[in-house]
Amino acid sequence: MRSETARAALPQRDAAIDLVRGAGILMIGIDHLEFLCEKLAGDGFINPFVTWLRIGWSGAAEFFVFFSGYLAGIVYLKTLQTHGAGMMWARAAQRSWHIYVVNLLTLCAVLMLLRLPLLWSPEVNEASRLGALMGPQAGAAIAGFLGLQFAPLYFEILNLYIVLLLLVPFVILLSRLSAGLALALSFAVWLAVQVNAAHEFAPWLGRHGNFNPFGWQFVFVLGALAGMHDVFRRLRERFPRERLFVVSGSILLAAFVVKAVDRSGWSLPLIGAFDVPGYDKPNLGALQVAHFLVSVVFVMQIVPRTAAALASRPVRAVIDVGRRSLECFCMSTILVYVLAALLSRAGTFEPAALLLAGAAIVIGLCVFARLVDWIDARPWRGARRTPKDGKEEKAQAGVDAAIVRRAA
Repeated sequence: MRSETARAALPQRDAAIDLVRGAGILMIGIDHLEFLCEKLAGDGFINPFVTWLRIGWSGAAEFFVFFSGYLAGIVYLKTLQTHGAGMMWARAAQRSWHIYVVNLLTLCAVLMLLRLPLLWSPEVNEASRLGALMGPQAGAAIAGFLGLQFAPLYFEILNLYIVLLLLVPFVILLSRLSAGLALALSFAVWLAVQVNAAHEFAPWLGRHGNFNPFGWQFVFVLGALAGMHDVFRRLRERFPRERLFVVSGSILLAAFVVKAVDRSGWSLPLIGAFDVPGYDKPNLGALQVAHFLVSVVFVMQIVPRTAAALASRPVRAVIDVGRRSLECFCMSTILVYVLAALLSRAGTFEPAALLLAGAAIVIGLCVFARLVDWIDARPWRGARRTPKDGKEEKAQAGVDAAIVRRAA
């Protein structure tokens, strides 16, 4: 009875959340393709894509980490309330190990594909740091990857996720005492990272590749606490949706104007060169956090919630990607490397070619998500028939016996 009451009190998985996660995975694939192709093309590269990262100071990566924490908070809180703390830690460890293995297998797939003559590209290997896994120091690079100390381009985020998942049970147990204490502790670690980035008083808090876990844990913990306390539902109950939409949208529009001026290199009267501080992707700078928090409120106001909208075919396809976020993220990494290698071999990074490659990623991931769903349903088992009597079974036994006699 107690466990049933606890289960009823928990926030349930929301299809709108999976829609946002799915859109985030698709944007990550596009951003990754654009970034790698820009490194390969050099000067004169034209980015034809418009994603959240291009129009603001935060991107799909922040959404991915936040909502990963959001769902982890819901799932592991449910495990704690129904099975206890030991099972919660065991479940987190199992999931972390699963992601570790999937990330390793994804790397193996990428290395195998890029060794094919059709896709072999020394430029891609050098730009992505994959070359370290193929040269004379490959043994040290492999050991570094296995020990989460080294990662080629786009493999860092799952290494971060492996570590952060093991943090969730601690956050949940601490938040049972005080959610404010859990948030304050996470914020204090993040703040120490920001101060260290400016003054370098603790080298171990410094940059760790493209994702410093001491900095990025903050947005993950924010997501976990938001999921555990059903923050979005509370926001909808307390504030009118129109007000949240207008306020958050106005702030994002102002941020877009500021970024446009910042990226233009203009020199403004009385101000001079315009350079906005606080953006630091590896350490999750203050500007990123602030922009993301406003962004997530805005996105949760515009995401469709009606049954008809969520059941439409395009929306359903994106929701499927969100539900299969791990598999689709790994497949997006494979597709990005394959398409970048093909473009590099062809010697073209024209906007039209990039748009075709981006469309291939979006369509490929939507189809792949459905394929994973189909495989996960184990269709080879078929529907089990339950005859009313034993006549069918006896008839089949007779046929089998006849076949055996004929074979003899």
